[in-house]
Amino acid sequence: PASSYVQGINDLATPLISVFLSEYKEDADALDGKIMDDISDDEMFEVEADTYWCLTNLLAGIQDHYTNDQPGVQRMVMRLEELVARIDADLTQHLRETGIEFFQFSFKWMNCLLLREFNLPCIMRLWDTYLSEGDGGFEDFHVYVCAAFLCQFSGEI
Repeated sequence: PASSYVQGINDLATPLISVFLSEYKEDADALDGKIMDDISDDEMFEVEADTYWCLTNLLAGIQDHYTNDQPGVQRMVMRLEELVARIDADLTQHLRETGIEFFQFSFKWMNCLLLREFNLPCIMRLWDTYLSEGDGGFEDFHVYVCAAFLCQFSGEI
């Protein structure tokens, strides 16, 4: 893809690596790191190659999220704000009154696809759903997931 490195893009490889590592040691927990003691160099090369291929294809679908000025991420943040304003106007008003901009908290959600907000097994399940949604999963459906996440805690905010 024509993407370039931006902070957080390396996080996107984490669930992919975990999935591919688990193929080699079914009884091992790929999340605890101990699997690295048992995997051969050849197996690791395959994991790396599969991860690179999948990450490249993932980024091809959301390419403008990881280019200069990240217009795709900015577009998703604006869509999130519009969606939350429609479904929870009180929350949107409260955020505005307290001087909190959606960009301040949701940029990371869009940039890292919630990898820093949820544990890895949850992310793997979530991404499985995104992938099953086809071309719009990582951009369109993700905005709805973020809106649901935000509105779930509306009363506490």
